[in-house]
Amino acid sequence: MIINRMMLNIIGPHYSVGEKLFINKIDAVLYANQTLATVKWHFYEEVFKTIDWTIEPEEPLDYWYKIRAQEIRDMYDYVVILCSGGADSTNVVKTFLNNNIKIDEIIAAAPMDGLRDYHFNDTDASHSNTISETIYAQIPLIKEVASQHPEIKITLHDYFQDMLDYETDEWLYRCDDWIHPSSAARYRYERVEHLRTLADSDKKIAFVYGIDKPSLIVGELDDVYIIFSDLAVNVKRPPFDREYPNVDTVMFYWTPTVPQLLVKQAHSVAKWIYDPANSVALKYLNHYKTAKNMTFEERRYKNSKYERAIVPCIYPTTNKKIFQAEKPSKLFLGEHDDWFYQLHNKTRTFEMILSDTTNFYKTINLKYLNSANNGFDIFSNFYKIGKVNDFNKWQINEK
Repeated sequence: MIINRMMLNIIGPHYSVGEKLFINKIDAVLYANQTLATVKWHFYEEVFKTIDWTIEPEEPLDYWYKIRAQEIRDMYDYVVILCSGGADSTNVVKTFLNNNIKIDEIIAAAPMDGLRDYHFNDTDASHSNTISETIYAQIPLIKEVASQHPEIKITLHDYFQDMLDYETDEWLYRCDDWIHPSSAARYRYERVEHLRTLADSDKKIAFVYGIDKPSLIVGELDDVYIIFSDLAVNVKRPPFDREYPNVDTVMFYWTPTVPQLLVKQAHSVAKWIYDPANSVALKYLNHYKTAKNMTFEERRYKNSKYERAIVPCIYPTTNKKIFQAEKPSKLFLGEHDDWFYQLHNKTRTFEMILSDTTNFYKTINLKYLNSANNGFDIFSNFYKIGKVNDFNKWQINEK
């Protein structure tokens, strides 16, 4: 979708190829691919470049989470929280509940009808067993909320039939960064009758995503940066294909409206990870000098470990031990949909997805793919929060 520059104040994250602007990454890459033009990603630079990221807010993290939750509540008539059961969405849910801020609906999306023969396992945390999070993290959380807060509407959205209804190529162009079997179906809430009816009303509706954890990297000169990547932003999908101006996708954490939340998270992690008590987590902190020599899969694995390790730091009130698998290393046909490859490899949908993805891949110049050629190149913005010595008062060096 090409957009006018006058829309910049409402479209949020977007891409540009020359003077043309795009909301969807696939659209931007396909347009650029015709002439091998350069694609640029834009993520609230007009706000983030004006912030002094080196000054840590005094208030605790939970204070800023509450501020953000209340801001969302005040902006919208109907607040829907999308709940995977992971640490990020759990903290969003608990922030609202712990501060008596109203949630109208919680949606847990899972391909339930497609999992009837799946052998769930809470001891296998590999990325090929991600779907077990449904049984061991996602459903237990919504059951807990339902029992304690009967006033909240709970929706278990089974999107498996939507996957079986895919049409050739059409499904792929709704995937953005993550071209894999479940990507285009998971957030198709226009198929849910009461949500469609709600969207047809004049109410302003928020679909809230728990995006995302603060990612840090140490540069060549021991500068510490917070990173925003389009890969994380593109997890979210716009409900109803953007046809409703009263329906918004809302990132809870990565917001330009409460930047203090991001600055506080970044400083909290930087100080916490250099504490000798957290030396296990420190080895997963990325350093530019080592990351540049790692394969794409190695960086993905390390980042997955980092994200799991910092949860006690960034969610001090809501952190609890839950089952979570590793992040996928492939962005096209990712391992986290292994349940589909195992159980449904004889279906028309499987054959179509494999064929469409293979053919699509062949049309894209390597210039636009990551170093492993298993997904698009990742765009990132960096903001300096300080020097290693500002946070590492114990003078620990990464081993």
